[in-house]
Amino acid sequence: MAEDMRTSELSELSHASDIIPRHTPENPYNYSGAQLAERKKCLKDLAEIYPNLPFAWLEMAYDFEKNTPREEIQKIIDNKSWEKPGKFTLPSPPGSNELWCADAPREYPSEAN
Repeated sequence: MAEDMRTSELSELSHASDIIPRHTPENPYNYSGAQLAERKKCLKDLAEIYPNLPFAWLEMAYDFEKNTPREEIQKIIDNKSWEKPGKFTLPSPPGSNELWCADAPREYPSEAN
């Protein structure tokens, strides 16, 4: 009796696994299987080299480098586009040697009433 119950439970479980789809990881850049394996290995190596960087940053940098034309990357390097403060960076207060200062006044959007 107990064996029949186990068999029926197993058949129900296998039937449920056919109905419920398995999770498929996101692949927004449509990497092939070999490219996904290369990406995984490269990200693992990057995480060992840069242990203090968030893994999401490493993923973003990898995807940017792989999916951006070389000419555009060279243009960014030549123009030093990423060496300047971004448009949302607060200006450095006087006498701070251009370093970020935690005591600098900040502007916050006013709350709507």
